[in-house]
Amino acid sequence: MGLQIVRLIGTTDSSGDVTVNHTTTVQGLLYMVEWIDGDLADGNDAVLSVQSVAGESAAATTLLTLTNANSDARYYPRALTHDDTGTALTGTAGGDRVAPVVSGVPRLVISSGGDTKTGGCVLYIVTP
Repeated sequence: MGLQIVRLIGTTDSSGDVTVNHTTTVQGLLYMVEWIDGDLADGNDAVLSVQSVAGESAAATTLLTLTNANSDARYYPRALTHDDTGTALTGTAGGDRVAPVVSGVPRLVISSGGDTKTGGCVLYIVTP
């Protein structure tokens, strides 16, 4: 197993928005997201997703949604597991969660980040 580090850092336009797409396809399990607030305006929001690769039928998948991401932070997004009938296992201790699969092109969309401000995130992806 290895570790792939993906940086998604961008500078907002005059409306306070930016979309940052990674340059290549990534395959693995998302272990951690390091949010880098940089000089983004307080009250900024962000959505981290993985976009399907052209020719594949898989839909885009949201990995992490942040509201008022005003400070540097580390996040460990996890997805629900399911039993053999497809029913979500929803234990209260969090032991029913797994690292989400990343298969496609990572994308970060920031809104309300302020005029020409810079920030974003770093993904830590465990690879086979």
